[in-house]
Amino acid sequence: MTVRQYKKEYAALVGLAVITVILFFTLDTLGETIRTVSDVTEKSGVDAKYFTAVIKVVGVAYITQFASEILRDGGENAIAVKVELAGKVFILGLTLPIVTEFLEVCINALSAV
Repeated sequence: MTVRQYKKEYAALVGLAVITVILFFTLDTLGETIRTVSDVTEKSGVDAKYFTAVIKVVGVAYITQFASEILRDGGENAIAVKVELAGKVFILGLTLPIVTEFLEVCINALSAV
């Protein structure tokens, strides 16, 4: 906020640098979390494609939120809304095969009755 008062053009860069440092320090925790969930997934017998899809969706959601907040901090609210929409569409694309497979299982179960 202090930088924004004096040099508005540098405020977004300072914010990006701070967020990058924070993300760098959280990578170890994120890696450990992914390994733990992966181990649990393997032990449970759930197909790995579902785990991969969930990780991708969470990643897209975080990146989309990160990008839109940077844009909002820079005063680009209209672009931020479009980035959020693009993230939602991308998430829909990632989850569509799983939803389709689920619906096929439901249809097969209903037709067997």
